[in-house]
Amino acid sequence: MKATRLTRWVALAAGALTLTACGPRYEDAPDVLSIVRNGIVPLLSGGRGESGPTGPGISRALVEESGMDFLYASVPSRQSFALLQRAGENGRKITWLSEDGISVTYEQGLLVATRGLGPDLIAASVSGTVAAMRQGGGEARRVHEYLDGNDAIVRVDFDCRINRVGSDPITIYEYSYDTVKYEENCQSGGQRFTNTYWIDQAGVVWKSRQLISPPVGYLDTERL
Repeated sequence: MKATRLTRWVALAAGALTLTACGPRYEDAPDVLSIVRNGIVPLLSGGRGESGPTGPGISRALVEESGMDFLYASVPSRQSFALLQRAGENGRKITWLSEDGISVTYEQGLLVATRGLGPDLIAASVSGTVAAMRQGGGEARRVHEYLDGNDAIVRVDFDCRINRVGSDPITIYEYSYDTVKYEENCQSGGQRFTNTYWIDQAGVVWKSRQLISPPVGYLDTERL
């Protein structure tokens, strides 16, 4: 199915650079800057392959030349996808940001917050899931916080089971990674979801599908 352009999502988060303490600027990577300004339409109109859109635009060579860290992100329920840039770190948390302020935050590769995608994931406690995956699987409890219609925080406690599916090599824009696939099945009353992670031996989550909120659905990401 052809993806539709979601104007609030833009590629390569130029505005995030103002929040970064150091690192290359877009002026230093003109080819990538050209994709930011002009490449979003061909990028979105290309077919969606196993590791990203197959249309013209981003390539491994351009990513390497830029010297920047990017996250390929998609929201399947909205048929939208884009590239976000690493904006900052706070302890074990990394935030990736778009030009107009949409952000996603991960803690050790697990999604813990979104802003601008609404209804957002305000916060999440994922330490139990991290510990279970380090042990090869197990049970964990995670907590999600959302805003209700009155802008009050609603806390949802999920009981989760983390299963090691097995070895699953993946390729992301020409780079191959030996990863182990994990599935996390969570339930709270009538609410259920399944998160999926591809993790290497060093503990890096290279690819994942994780719930934002029930109305929005999942966020798929690949680290470039």
